Amino acid sequence: MMQNVSRRGCAVLACAALWLGLCGTAARAGEATDGTGCIELEVNGERIRDYACMSRMLAPAATTATPATTAPMAAEQRVRQPPSALGLANRAATQQRMGTSFGVSTQPQRPAPPPAPVRP
Repeated sequence: MMQNVSRRGCAVLACAALWLGLCGTAARAGEATDGTGCIELEVNGERIRDYACMSRMLAPAATTATPATTAPMAAEQRVRQPPSALGLANRAATQQRMGTSFGVSTQPQRPAPPPAPVRP
């Protein structure tokens, strides 16, 4: 009976040691292959950070967008058109149309009427 207890105790002890060994190996492997951490170096007492790595970590995750979501909507296409194509007035066109009365009057500048023809 004592021999069975001793064997059982050894088996439990061996399983516990194996389990602890595997957990430690998995933790070290996870640290080594993680790849998300950035390396900091110390040169002449000055700490140097890897800013390229930090930029990659802070960048948004790349997502694969479907072609339907990447196509601009009709409203976006309208917004990107020039104002002249939409029939909207811009400052330069209004100034050209109003002439010297731009900013002074609501009536556009018109040339003086031609003189009446002289009849003999």
